Amino acid sequence: MTAAARADAMLCDVDHESLVIVLSSGGSPLDGESLAELPGAAVRWQRVEREGAAACVAARVRHGDPPEEFGARIREWGRIRGWAVTVARCQHLG
Repeated sequence: MTAAARADAMLCDVDHESLVIVLSSGGSPLDGESLAELPGAAVRWQRVEREGAAACVAARVRHGDPPEEFGARIREWGRIRGWAVTVARCQHLG
């Protein structure tokens, strides 16, 4: 199943949307499929920029957990991979 298909399948379980920025300066490889690995979240839009070993993914992500819990969860998910993650709440979808 492709990342887009997984995201569409998960949309029925989401109540919130957040903006996410992930930065990598040499941790695990960061690319357009990286956020697809995050459980319980669906990427609706993303942009990837890369220069040398540095990479940045900016994305709009839908998720079911409350924004504070999602922020803590995705920051830990990124930390394990050697990435820095910033999250901003967008809107409540419910």
